[in-house]
Amino acid sequence: MALAYLGWRGGRTGLIVFGHSCIVIGCFLITWGIYVLPYSKPILSHIFGRPLFWGLFSLFGGICANFHGFCQCIRRQK
Repeated sequence: MALAYLGWRGGRTGLIVFGHSCIVIGCFLITWGIYVLPYSKPILSHIFGRPLFWGLFSLFGGICANFHGFCQCIRRQK
């Protein structure tokens, strides 16, 4: 829902706020994922279903959203 709003509105402020919130949530998920890592098994459902994977995904997605917020295509400059 948030991504649809950000794509429809087209402003960079919302994208930067979204990126920062993804980074914060990703850090919490990574911390939680490291905490439950000793209880995980090396199978695909435990890799993709545990918070460590989604924390890294969220962290790197937030970094990408922040970089895209300062991109020339968002600022409408050539």
